[in-house]
Amino acid sequence: MTLKRWIILIALCLVLLITAFFIYFREIQSPHWAAIKDAKEQATKAADLTSIETVYHHIWSKESWIVTGVNQADEKVFVFMTGDKLPEIVKASDGISEQALKNSFKNEKPAAQIKRIQPGLLDDKKVWEVYYDNGQKPQHSLYDFYSFDTGTLVETYTLPAKTGP
Repeated sequence: MTLKRWIILIALCLVLLITAFFIYFREIQSPHWAAIKDAKEQATKAADLTSIETVYHHIWSKESWIVTGVNQADEKVFVFMTGDKLPEIVKASDGISEQALKNSFKNEKPAAQIKRIQPGLLDDKKVWEVYYDNGQKPQHSLYDFYSFDTGTLVETYTLPAKTGP
């Protein structure tokens, strides 16, 4: 075979591999994308949302979806949805904001490194989940749950310390 044919063959193989990878990725992700789409549609219908900002998937004691958006009255709202209940709509002004919680958390635990803050449900109560590293040795990752309404600490879960080789 000539060099030109080898180059064409290698290029075709690369195109085939890349195409197969994207098809595989799409197949793996499509159930997740469909669930996000369903959550958006449910929230839009339940709360008359004009725009959607964020969709959170929270799994703790049960699976839930939380959609943030703006309703027709131009108010920011959170729509809490679990499979077995009707969607629950909460105005953002009725609870503590994510930024206020983050500022309060950083004042209480300045050494902590926040990995994620998201709304969720803990034992059917609306909460803010803060996932963070404690910044100490040995390093632990922790989950703090704060009341969605008041920002008071509800529960803390500590994960085991990281071990290395």
